Amino acid sequence: MIAMLAATLSASSCKGQERGGDMTVKEALSQRHSVRSYSGETLSDETVLEILWAANGVNREDGRRTASSAVNAQDIDLYVCKADGTFKYDPQAARLDKVTEEDIRPLLRAQNRFVDQAPVTILLVTDQTRFGEPRPGSRNMSFGFIDAGIVSGNISLYCTAAGLGTVCCAPRMRIEEIQKSLGLTDQQVPVLYHPIGYPAE
Repeated sequence: MIAMLAATLSASSCKGQERGGDMTVKEALSQRHSVRSYSGETLSDETVLEILWAANGVNREDGRRTASSAVNAQDIDLYVCKADGTFKYDPQAARLDKVTEEDIRPLLRAQNRFVDQAPVTILLVTDQTRFGEPRPGSRNMSFGFIDAGIVSGNISLYCTAAGLGTVCCAPRMRIEEIQKSLGLTDQQVPVLYHPIGYPAE
């Protein structure tokens, strides 16, 4: 796990993050905190793709990821939610594909109005079909929650190293409406989301 995080944070410093600078894993852990107020300054496409790669991108030739997953199901899909629409991250091609023109952030935020300040919100969705046959006791869904937590940790540490702010959220998302807007099945379940932006001064 530490090696994985080191690679993630090293990628941040190698890309020349002016605001975050070089940062060790220990420093990122020390400085990590939840941010709920954002300046509204936009993020470049390159920065967004760097965050997504750190979150759950491909880091080996065999297609495995920066985030581990139960039975290597690679069940977590990432959606970038913005005012001008929602985009799905393609980790193999390292690109964003537009899913809808709709701004679905109101379906996520519930009481978290600070989501409106952040230029980008990343939604984590577990695709339960990738686990194969259902396991007893809803274990597949439990695996999905765990895998989302691992990806969430990557997002938080990368943002800290890059001088960005974020917070993990999952209150009362309107699951069925989100699934309809994004063309998801009932086996593709939104789990949590991260608003991301530069912290307000």
